[in-house]
Amino acid sequence: MNEQEQGRQMRFTDDELNLIKTTFGDNERLLKLIRKVFLPEFDPNAPLGQMIDLWMTIPIKELSPEQAYQLIAARNELVSHVDQQLIQLSVLANTEAKTVEELKAERKTNSTK
Repeated sequence: MNEQEQGRQMRFTDDELNLIKTTFGDNERLLKLIRKVFLPEFDPNAPLGQMIDLWMTIPIKELSPEQAYQLIAARNELVSHVDQQLIQLSVLANTEAKTVEELKAERKTNSTK
C-alpha cells in the first residue's frame, strides 16, 4: 500500500468505506442535496425581502472591521471545508477498490515509464 492509501485506511475503516460507496456511489443527487442543506444558495425566486444568506446572519454592525473580517473569513473557511468533504465523499464513493495484485501490477507499469 502506498502512503496515500495508508492514510485513507487510517481515517476510514473498511466498513466506513463500504458505507460511503453504498450511500454515495453514483449518487450525485444525494451529494447535491447535502450541499444544499449545509451550503444553501440564494434563491432568485424568493419573495422580496425574504432572500437571506444564512451564513451571514451574525450581527456584525456592532463589531470592529477586524472582528467582522475574522468572522467572514471563518465563514469562508467553513464553507470551503464542507465543500471539500463532499468532494472527498464523492471521490471515495466512486473509486474502484483494487486488489494487492492489481496495485503491484500498476506500480510496476508506472515504474517502467
